[in-house]
Amino acid sequence: MNNATTYCSTFNPDFSETIAYNNPLFPAYIRYGILSAYPDYSAVSHWHKDLEFILVKKGSMTYNVNGKLIDLTEGSGIMVNSRQLHYGFSAEHKECEFICILLSPELLSGNEWFYQTYIEPVTENSRYSYLHLSQEGWQHSVLEKIDGLYASFSTAQEQEPTHFTLMGEFLSIMRLLYENLDVKEHGVIKPSNDLASLKNMITYIEEHFTKRMTLESIALSGACCKSKCSLLFKKYLRETPMTYTAKLRLRKSLPALLNTDKSITEIAYEHGFCGASYYCETFQKYYGISPLQYRKTQTKQKAGLT
Repeated sequence: MNNATTYCSTFNPDFSETIAYNNPLFPAYIRYGILSAYPDYSAVSHWHKDLEFILVKKGSMTYNVNGKLIDLTEGSGIMVNSRQLHYGFSAEHKECEFICILLSPELLSGNEWFYQTYIEPVTENSRYSYLHLSQEGWQHSVLEKIDGLYASFSTAQEQEPTHFTLMGEFLSIMRLLYENLDVKEHGVIKPSNDLASLKNMITYIEEHFTKRMTLESIALSGACCKSKCSLLFKKYLRETPMTYTAKLRLRKSLPALLNTDKSITEIAYEHGFCGASYYCETFQKYYGISPLQYRKTQTKQKAGLT
């Protein structure tokens, strides 16, 4: 299978992440991923309006949703609801292969009454920030549909019929969720003050990663003190603000490393590192390989030489 494709982030007015959809005009993201493609075997925490579906194909990983940890084993999966803070990781640095599908609720918003009656009771339900999907009962059907959607998109020759399939399967998944979850009475999902503060700090880091940042400046963006800033990152993301920043910078540097001939020094300074030496040291720490070795390995893989 192909290596994971990590998407670069821009932001909407509510500070949620803008996804690099397969087709910019059709809000669906379907990829096969491997956890080792991320620094330290950990994706960077993020959120978006889209529903996120993960199906573990091989290995296992832990998913963090708003600070709660969910163990995903082979064959299981998770549905992360709209605008929830989340990321997957392996603390043991073990490989995990997975299907990742993001689907925007807007795909099903053609009729306002239908959307408010059947879609929002799921996507805006305060009881379900996430749903751990197993191979039991109706959840098995959801996982089958995730698997089938990836298979149809990865082999599709004609895009339009495939998008008809996606729309049909997404509607079918939403029907399964609506009919099997307790959605008769639902409160709108609202982030806590701590989560709102953390999201503001994450957004600040995303928008200023090329510049020098301090713990004080990060805390200020979340309207909290330095100790509260560190506490929130530790509680919800299980790492320090500066570790989070370093991993984000590494992720942001990958397109320049893999798709340009820029020197390591150029890439380092363009992505917020104080020099090539520190960039290489940080890269080695989280990827277990130097930037130049990583570039050579990925170039050979793309050329089909490995």
